[in-house]
Order: sequence, then structure tokens, then C-alpha cells
Amino acid sequence: MKAFQIVTIEREYASGGTQVGRLLGKALGVPVYGREILEIAARESGTTPEYIEQLEETDTNSLLYSLVAMGKTSLGQLPEISRTDQLNVLEGEIIQRLAHQGPCVLVGRCAGWVLRERGDVLNVFIHASREERLRRAREEYGIPGDHAASTLHRFDHRRSHFYHVNTGGSWRERDGYPLVLDSGLLGAEFCAKILEDVVLRSRG
Repeated sequence: MKAFQIVTIEREYASGGTQVGRLLGKALGVPVYGREILEIAARESGTTPEYIEQLEETDTNSLLYSLVAMGKTSLGQLPEISRTDQLNVLEGEIIQRLAHQGPCVLVGRCAGWVLRERGDVLNVFIHASREERLRRAREEYGIPGDHAASTLHRFDHRRSHFYHVNTGGSWRERDGYPLVLDSGLLGAEFCAKILEDVVLRSRG
């Protein structure tokens, strides 16, 4: 078994994936980066997280993301690309930097794809039933009941689109994740415990 130092988590909206990541990071005593990646990119590019999110809904160049993931190029070598692609390349570089700093948990941002050349990364997908996600959206996120379904659809579509245009792959394709957990069935705490056990066992 590989010794896992990095855990990446992709998740359906309102599946509790971010909570699982935070719980795992606390249990392992390592930093957790999710929206923080977006905030670092915004700070380094002189823009805002909201502006980046807006741009991410447009098509980007998946080849560029792949090149950065393999360390073949950097933002400074790409002066002619669009603003959208510049920001996505920057995010890829940030993910590489964070992983280089040491063990951590990375939530979203195609981190598993960016780090796919490393042998110490565990890629995880967190999902839950539609009913459970609707309940969480209403009760925990405070989304009005009549907007919950459309909110789920919008965020899932955004994440799927971002993943596809940056990697060429399918966000929900199970083959890309050695571990797939149903947080609605297991609960966030138990999901985090499972991941903690896998990581610690891999390290001997």
C-alpha cells in the first residue's frame, strides 16, 4: 500500500464533503485547503474569489491545466493565454506548492488531477442521496425549500463543468477515485474516521 501524505476530496454539493475534509485535517493534524486555494489565487492575481468563480463558468483550456499538473510550464511562460486560463494555471501552481509543503487535505479544485503524477495522494469522492443533500441544503445551509433543488443542480453543474474543462474527464467517474463514500449513509464523522484509518495504515 502507498503511504498517503495528501488526501484530495471531490464532493457533490451539500454532501458534507468539506466538513469531512475539515474533520480529517483536524484528526491528522494537517492543514486543509478548499476555498483557501481560491482566496490565495485571488490575492496573488489581484482579484477576488467571486471574480474567479464567475470566470470558471466559462470554458478553459484543459491542456494548460494538464501541463501545469505535470510541471511542464508555469504562468510566467504563458503570456498570451486568456485571463480565465491564467487564473486556472495559477490555481494549479498553488495546489502544487501546497502539496510540496507537506501533508495536507485538499478539497475540490481538481486537486487530485493536478497531483496525479505523485504516488502519495489518496483521491476521494464524497456523495449522498438527493434527499439527504436537499435536507442538508435546507437545514444546515439555510437555503429556502423551494430553491434547494435548483441550488443543488447549479452547484453540481458548476463543479462538473469545471472538472471537465480542466481535466477532460468526468467529475463523477468512479474510476478516478480509489475511495468513494456515501456521507448520507455513513455520516461525516465516520467518513473522516475511515479516511484517517486508511491514511494511518498506509504509513505503517
